[in-house]
Amino acid sequence: MRAVMLGFVTLQLSAHASLLDAQPRPKRRRPVDSIATQTPPLKTEWAIQPDTVSVGDVFTFRVTLEVPIDAVINWPTITDTAAAVSVRAPAKVSSDVSGAVRRETADYRMAAWDVGMVPIALPDIAVRTKNGVVSATVRGARIAVMTVLPLDTSLRVPKPLRPPFPRVVPWWELWWPAAAVVAALLALWWLWRVRRRRVIPHIRESLGPFEQALADFERLERQGFETVGERGRAVALASEVLRTYLAARVAPASLARTSDEVLAIIENDPRVPSERIAQLFAHADRIKFAKERVALDDVLAYYADARAMVQWIEAADRARRLADQQARDAAALHTQKAERVAKAADEDAARRRSRRPTSGVS
Repeated sequence: MRAVMLGFVTLQLSAHASLLDAQPRPKRRRPVDSIATQTPPLKTEWAIQPDTVSVGDVFTFRVTLEVPIDAVINWPTITDTAAAVSVRAPAKVSSDVSGAVRRETADYRMAAWDVGMVPIALPDIAVRTKNGVVSATVRGARIAVMTVLPLDTSLRVPKPLRPPFPRVVPWWELWWPAAAVVAALLALWWLWRVRRRRVIPHIRESLGPFEQALADFERLERQGFETVGERGRAVALASEVLRTYLAARVAPASLARTSDEVLAIIENDPRVPSERIAQLFAHADRIKFAKERVALDDVLAYYADARAMVQWIEAADRARRLADQQARDAAALHTQKAERVAKAADEDAARRRSRRPTSGVS
């Protein structure tokens, strides 16, 4: 009985399966982005030049991508500054068109900061086509980075620490102390000149021509030009002192005149020994203009003669002024006596007129 039931169930299942196979199966729909409308796979190539570098050395990572001619590629960059590989400059992009395909190449200048086989973690490349945006991935790109350490790291001597960046001091901060010192010196020099201009004329005005000439001779002797090889200059200065004194005592004998003109002016002046002065002027002119050599004794003798001429002329001038003063005093005394006599005569005549009897009616 159990065998009959099992055979009946098996028969029903077989009939049901035959019925299912006889029914038509529904057709399976394809997705919208069918094979006919999908973008063909992108071909990516990469190369590294050189393939082995040291830490920090720059290498070129070249990525080439084949895309449809109307596609737009957005080349990525590595923005993580702490990454093992960094980009040193923006990518240089070039393209080459061949039919409906365009080969676009990007050259990255990179540097690796780790040793060993360092992977280049370049982000996916976004390619925009008419069917949408497709991403291309660069896989397996690695750069071999050599270590700069010796085989025995105990032999490595680290470089000393570099000092911090020096402060750049502007030029005006370096030179302003010197400029301040120069400005202070110029101010002191200007004040000294102003004071000297005010003091020296006052001193010269307080001295007479004779006192000024004696002071100039003493200054020449203190300077000692004759002892340092400037004997001609010493004689010329002594002659100038003498001429300055003559210009002050004899008005027409100014310094603007020549020696001959001065001699012609003082020739008839009884105060001036014109012959001796002519000899001094001639000696000085030969030294100044003819470059005549002069000995030390001659310079000292010229000093003495010029000083003697000044003293001679001053004594004669004082005697002349004294005589003139005495003459003026005598003339004033005579005038006063005459005035007193005339006044006494006038008073006597007035008294006589007052004593004379006047005529009148008795």
